[in-house]
Amino acid sequence: MKIAIDIRTINKPRSGVGYYVTNLIQNLQEIDKENNYCLISNNGEYKNTFRAQPNFENHTTCISNENHLVGDLWESFYLPGLLERKKVSVFHGPAFMVPLIRRSMGTVVTIHDIVSFIMPDTIPMKYAFYMRNLIKMVSRKADRIISVSQSTKKDLITWLDVPEEKITVVHQAVSESFRPATNGDGGADIRRRFGIRGRYMLFVGNLEPRKNLIRLMEAFALARDRLGGPVQLVICGKKGWLYSGILKTRERIRRGDDIVITDYVNENDLLGLYQNAEMLVFPTRYEGFGMPALEAMACGTPVITSNTSSMPEITGSAAILVNPSDVEEISEAMIKMANSDSLRKELREKGLKQAKLFSWTNTARETLDVYRSLA
Repeated sequence: MKIAIDIRTINKPRSGVGYYVTNLIQNLQEIDKENNYCLISNNGEYKNTFRAQPNFENHTTCISNENHLVGDLWESFYLPGLLERKKVSVFHGPAFMVPLIRRSMGTVVTIHDIVSFIMPDTIPMKYAFYMRNLIKMVSRKADRIISVSQSTKKDLITWLDVPEEKITVVHQAVSESFRPATNGDGGADIRRRFGIRGRYMLFVGNLEPRKNLIRLMEAFALARDRLGGPVQLVICGKKGWLYSGILKTRERIRRGDDIVITDYVNENDLLGLYQNAEMLVFPTRYEGFGMPALEAMACGTPVITSNTSSMPEITGSAAILVNPSDVEEISEAMIKMANSDSLRKELREKGLKQAKLFSWTNTARETLDVYRSLA
């Protein structure tokens, strides 16, 4: 069987979908020596990221997936002919998209979330309209849909009336590099470079309305005088969209440098920020999977997160769950976590066990099973 996978999301700076695609391919290379793969890329990341193997080939195009109109037209109308000439049996679009006009091949699409249906007010209007229509068409055209959580599967059934038997849940995982610190230096270099004085609570994610950062900062402002001493809130993420209200709230609420925004950080720095944080506070309004919570748990960092969407599924009993719309409830959870060594220790141990339930090897195996179902 010959399998083609669109890997054009592997760009710099790498997004969550880019990490998903990278780890999926690396683990397919480990477990599958039988099938042949054609990876569709549009930059030099292929040679830098993946090992040369006889059953993996690369096809480079100049078409970026970031230009949605041109990229999606190319994928729907040009790519099918190319794949047929290469005798591809199964095509996998790991980022919401498969060819809408296709020939003899089977198609698999990964749908990470349907925020454009559930929370269209949190993204630009034109993008919400475009993604709603695209996901509707793709969910009908694809032979199989991979959902990254049971929560997203339920959303697909509820909002788009997708037949349940068409959807396979395949969880993501975290890199093995996400683990508790062992060097005992207390993250001195990380603290110095990002302006962190001592104790801090961490948020990881883009600056955009869905991430609930305004309520997070308001909750921090309510809690900061009851946290047993000075604590900073460190927000680790790049500017997404509709972020002006977030920056205005920070200016209104902060005292000196007690709210730090780092912008985008690389994986090594992100690891250090997780390892040295007193807690991760991630009261997101909606997530298809919620990678920051899993990364934090793998690092032994206690987690506060939302009781909505996929977050209870990913964290199990290893986190404090809060109503993301209730500022006081988020604030009280911060205070409770900051002032209880025993609670942080308990959630650290539970989180490490919970994180071990997810592995990229399993992700690759379960994805390969979906391919085989179409062979």
